[in-house]
Amino acid sequence: MNRDVSWPIARGLLVIGSIIAGYYILLFAMPLIYPFLIGWLIAMIAEPIVRWLERRYRVPRWAGVTITLLLLIAILITLLTLLVSEIVVFLIRLSDWIPAWINDINTYILTTFFNGHSELSRLIDNIQSYLEKNPQQRSEIVNSIQDNIGIVANKGTQLITDIIAGIGTFLSNLPYFAMVLVFCILAAFFIAFDWPRLKRSLLRITPDHVQHTGSLVITDLKRALFGFIRAQLTLVTITGILVWVGLMIMGIRYVITIAIVTAIVDLLPYLGVGSVLIPWSIVLLLTGDIELGIGLAILYLIIILVRQTIEPKLVATNIGLNPLFTLFALFVGLKLLGVIGLIVGPTLAVILIALYRANVFRDLWFYIRHGRTPNTKGTSQIKSPD
Repeated sequence: MNRDVSWPIARGLLVIGSIIAGYYILLFAMPLIYPFLIGWLIAMIAEPIVRWLERRYRVPRWAGVTITLLLLIAILITLLTLLVSEIVVFLIRLSDWIPAWINDINTYILTTFFNGHSELSRLIDNIQSYLEKNPQQRSEIVNSIQDNIGIVANKGTQLITDIIAGIGTFLSNLPYFAMVLVFCILAAFFIAFDWPRLKRSLLRITPDHVQHTGSLVITDLKRALFGFIRAQLTLVTITGILVWVGLMIMGIRYVITIAIVTAIVDLLPYLGVGSVLIPWSIVLLLTGDIELGIGLAILYLIIILVRQTIEPKLVATNIGLNPLFTLFALFVGLKLLGVIGLIVGPTLAVILIALYRANVFRDLWFYIRHGRTPNTKGTSQIKSPD
C-alpha cells in the first residue's frame, strides 16, 4: 500500500481506537469517580458566590466556601422537607379517599349490572342456560378463567414481592447513600477551596490550543446545563399551574397540594403527569363520576399537548440549539434510550455542537491527514449549524 495512504489510515484507526478506549475507560472509572464529579459540579456552582463573598466582604476563602456550601445544603434540605411534607399530606388524604372510592365502585357495579337492567339480566341468564346445555365448553371456559386468575395472582404476588424487596434494598443502601453524600460534600469543599490553585495548575500543564478548545467546550456545556435545568423547572411550573387551574375549575379540594405533587411527579423519569391523572380519571369513571373523570382526561390531554408544543422550543432556547435539531435529538434519544433519552439526546447534541464550535473535528481530520494539529489562534471561525 502507498505510504501516503497507509499513514492517514493508521492515524484514523488510532483516533477511532482512542475514542473507543476512552469510552470504556470512562465507563469503568465512573463508579469510582462519580462522587468527585458531583463535588466538582457543586464547586463550579459555588465558585461565583465564593468569589463574590471574597470581593464584597473580604471573607477568607475557606469561610466563603463553608458559608456557600452550608447555604446550598440548607436550600436542598428545605426543598426536600417541603417535598416530603406535601407527599405525606397527599398520601394521608389519599388514604381517606381510597375506601370511599372502593365503596363507590362496588355500589356503581352493583347498581349498573344487577339492578334495574332487565336486558343485562336476560343476557346473563341466556349465557348461563347456554353453558348448562354445553358442559364441555363450560369446562373449557372455567379452566381458562382459573388459569387467568392464577396468572393474575402470580403477577400480583410477584409485584408485592418486588415492592417489598425494593423497599428492603433501599433501606439497606441508606448507609451507603449517606456515605456517598459525605464524600460528595467533602469533595466539593476541597475542590472549591483549592479552585484557584487547581485552575492555575491545570493551565500550566495544558497547551494553549487545548485551553482554547476546552474553554469553548466548557462554556457551552455550562450554558447548556443551567439552561436545561431552567427549561425543566419552567415546564414543571407550567404543568403545576395547568393542574391547579384545571382542578380549580372542576371544583376539586386540596388543589395546591395535588398540583405540587403532580408537578414533582412530572419531573421524575418514567412517571410523568399521566401516572397521577390517568388512574384518578379511571377511578372516577368506575365510581360513576363521569363528568369529573372526563374532565381529568381532558386536562391530561391539554397538558400533554401544551408540553409537546412548547418543550422543543423551550429546551432549544435555553440550551442554545436550533429547535428542529433539538426536536431531532429528543426523538432519537427517546427511540434509543426511552424516557431517559429525552435528557441524554440533547446533552449529546450540546457536546457535539460544542466540539464542532471548538474545531475539534477539524483538528482531528487535520491530524489524520497530516499527522499534526494546526496551529490556530484566536476565536473559532466555524459557527454552529442553525
